[in-house]
Amino acid sequence: MLPILVLLILLGVYFYQSTNKPVTENQAPAPIVNEQPIADDTNKAGMSNPASDNCITKGGTLEIITESDGSQFGLCKFKDYACEEWTLFRNECDIEGDALKIREALIAKGLDLSKSEIVIKNHLGKYISGSVNPIDEMVGGGYFFAVKEGDIVKVLADGNGSILCSSFKDYPDYSSYLIPECYDEVAGKNITR
Repeated sequence: MLPILVLLILLGVYFYQSTNKPVTENQAPAPIVNEQPIADDTNKAGMSNPASDNCITKGGTLEIITESDGSQFGLCKFKDYACEEWTLFRNECDIEGDALKIREALIAKGLDLSKSEIVIKNHLGKYISGSVNPIDEMVGGGYFFAVKEGDIVKVLADGNGSILCSSFKDYPDYSSYLIPECYDEVAGKNITR
């Protein structure tokens, strides 16, 4: 019986020593295998979109727009114009400043705008649309579609007739909300974008 008791004491000391080793600075703790991830108990559902909240706070009405490719964006509509909600949130919806840049771009194309005003209707950040309206006359004006890249605004199409698809060849992602169809010169007909 004494040999069994000695054996049990030796085994006890052995297991105590092997499980009670302190972790040194050079020794990383062993990874835990099959540990369940800690659930994030913060409620993400129901959180409001800060850009949407900003739109409402500034007096706009939010509309969700679905593009022809199925993508969506929020459009914040005001009385005279509309801005994409994140463009408005980042203070990049510069209606007056961008209207001046569009005026300069149209004048550079040779248009006389001395009796006309530039009216931005939709500002999506990179893509802008609107009209060129006569100030004094009671006749219609024309349209413009522009691209804003940094501080540069480039007019892709302007006038009052068909919008040529070739005008947007360098910008295939130009919003189909702004231009749902264009005239395809090769096919000789209007096509849906």
